[in-house]
Amino acid sequence: MLEYILFHEKPFNLFCDFLQNNKIVFQTKADNGMFEALISEDTADDMVEIIEAEYDRLMLMNQEIFFAENETDENNYRMATIMLELKDGSYTSAHVRPDLLGKIMDVISDEELNEFTRSMVTAVENPDDRTYCQKVRAGEVDFKATS
Repeated sequence: MLEYILFHEKPFNLFCDFLQNNKIVFQTKADNGMFEALISEDTADDMVEIIEAEYDRLMLMNQEIFFAENETDENNYRMATIMLELKDGSYTSAHVRPDLLGKIMDVISDEELNEFTRSMVTAVENPDDRTYCQKVRAGEVDFKATS
């Protein structure tokens, strides 16, 4: 199932209306302030793109409602968190301003962000000041696999 999660009832209801209007069969779950719509993975790729565009639009609405309802102060603050997997299999959190992460996610996919963060984690955990070209010539990097 493809999962679409929103955290405010208004954008969630709009998303459900959108799915119904487009004759998409879906299931819903609501739990502790989290609203989830589930659709079949068999949904046509072109329709999934349309659904995801609407979901992205409503996620922005969700964020705007949240910020409007919750002022930022020392008791109510917000940061986006990116979970980073370390080479030993454990995880650590990187905290990023939500507006900054939003800008990043406007131009790259989740997969691209994961690829980027994996590269950063690898570089930090395995310091090496040689250039990429030097690593390729040393046979440590498969140039064809990375290009």
